[in-house]
Amino acid sequence: MAFKDFNALLLRLFLGYLFTSSGLCKLTDGQFGQLIGPPLLIEQLTPHGLRTFAFFIAISQVMSGALVLSQRYSLLGLILLVPMNLGILMVTISQNWQGTPYVDAVFTLLNLLALLYEWNSLKFLLLPEAKAIALPTKTHTFFPFLWLPLAVIIAFLLCCIVSRYAVISTSILATVGYVLAYVNVFRSQGFPKLFQGVLGMSLLAILAFTWVGLTHETLPFNPMLVVGTAVLGTILMYITTLGWELFRKK
Repeated sequence: MAFKDFNALLLRLFLGYLFTSSGLCKLTDGQFGQLIGPPLLIEQLTPHGLRTFAFFIAISQVMSGALVLSQRYSLLGLILLVPMNLGILMVTISQNWQGTPYVDAVFTLLNLLALLYEWNSLKFLLLPEAKAIALPTKTHTFFPFLWLPLAVIIAFLLCCIVSRYAVISTSILATVGYVLAYVNVFRSQGFPKLFQGVLGMSLLAILAFTWVGLTHETLPFNPMLVVGTAVLGTILMYITTLGWELFRKK
């Protein structure tokens, strides 16, 4: 796997985590660890008669993110995320939320970049006269296994079902889903040590974010230290990998 393919993989893992966690946070009324809100969307839309719509948004985020995490079906998930990201962006702009539109614009751009990676498979949508179309997609080529991706999707489907009843069970199932997603990644490809380090630290960061809100009162230390260490470690490992790749190409 070339470095550009590895960057595309990291981008998909980030977007997959971002939206699965955001949707589960909404379904658990803000109890699931995540990066983007609003966590109380269901509660906020219920007085306006939009409770079912709020559930639809949350579940759509979870399942679209799960498709992206599965890698094999990530192209479908990324396509589904485009109108979702654009809708979120328009809401934040229309509500005059300070700073949030810029963050959502970045997520939308990342979504489009992840799709651009599959340009050779998608270009017929914009260039219908194109004769050479790459099939299967790159993600299908790199991640050919069937059952692990399906297991990831099923794990997050179960999360949606139990999320309204038990946040601990939801977090456990999500943890299983995230771990299976990374098992699929490692099983499908052989990675250099630096790539493995970046992936390992990113998984640790995901799991730390998932459990920080549920463990902060029971642990003898501040779990945010684990989150911060994992995020910083991921960034440093990536910078090291980037530096090595640039040095190796000289």
